[in-house]
Amino acid sequence: MTSASFARSKAQTPCCSSGAGGGYVRRCGFLARSLTRSLVRLSIMNLSMILEASIQQFKFAVETLRTGPASMKVPIHWTHWSTLSPSATSHAFSAPIWLLIFWFFYFLSTFILWLAWRIHVSRPLDQALRLLAFLHNLVLSAWSGVMFLGAASAVVAVTRSDGSIERTFCSSSFDNFPRNIYYWLYMFYLSKPVEFFDTFLLAARGKPLTVLHVWHHASVVFETWSWLRYGLNFSIYGMLFNTAIHTIMYMYFAYASMQWRFPWKRWITLLQIVQFITSFALTIPYLYLYWRNPQRCMGMPALAISTFCNASYLLLFLRFYRRTYWPVSKAKD
Repeated sequence: MTSASFARSKAQTPCCSSGAGGGYVRRCGFLARSLTRSLVRLSIMNLSMILEASIQQFKFAVETLRTGPASMKVPIHWTHWSTLSPSATSHAFSAPIWLLIFWFFYFLSTFILWLAWRIHVSRPLDQALRLLAFLHNLVLSAWSGVMFLGAASAVVAVTRSDGSIERTFCSSSFDNFPRNIYYWLYMFYLSKPVEFFDTFLLAARGKPLTVLHVWHHASVVFETWSWLRYGLNFSIYGMLFNTAIHTIMYMYFAYASMQWRFPWKRWITLLQIVQFITSFALTIPYLYLYWRNPQRCMGMPALAISTFCNASYLLLFLRFYRRTYWPVSKAKD
């Protein structure tokens, strides 16, 4: 290669290469650092806004839960997002934008925690994470029991006051929606983002995350939100089944996190399968009432969403059961 061609080749070197292009390297580095700082500042601003909004909404949620079902009659407004609220009974975290925020937080946090395990950041903390998982599951087991008792008391109270179970299945409007049922459905909805920590703890400890697990945690927030948005009364029965099973299931997870023996795993899976089958059976009374008088029953969009979600859960749980337990049964035979 001649000296002239060598000089030309150096002149054609990309801006971020070394050698004669050192000035370009410094300029590219400066631009990259400036862009990175700008992105970090923008991310911090967005996260701080989301955090501030979450704190305000959490305060409203706590006040609503503290004052009881009667407070659900009063719309709770915070920002212009309240115009997107599910119903006349606006409440904290009711705007659709919160679903996007929940999902963004869920998937980003899961990825970061999975990455922390991959690069050995969280591995030395395994013992602490195991204890945290134990406490988390223990609290959710107890809280599921509280929600079960609350939902059961609401169904009994409405049935006694009306002399019929009809209003536990459907209402013509939110004005006619039983406030105590709505209140416990709202509590149930608020518990679903808390259950994201199931995934976070698994990811931080390097445990496998199945499609069933991730899809269920991500979609059930939307499903329970739709119950409130469209007013699906009989979802209270789905809540009863779910909280009863979760009381046992989270107790199992608490034991499993400490590597203690708990022999009911297979039966918990079977109960979950029965739960989803039962959810389809519960649509029969609702559809009958809707067929008799469509104006008397709202909540059809929520029923469509729930049917899709529950069908997907049922198929995934059946697949999980077949892969996990059938080989054991065949081996015994």
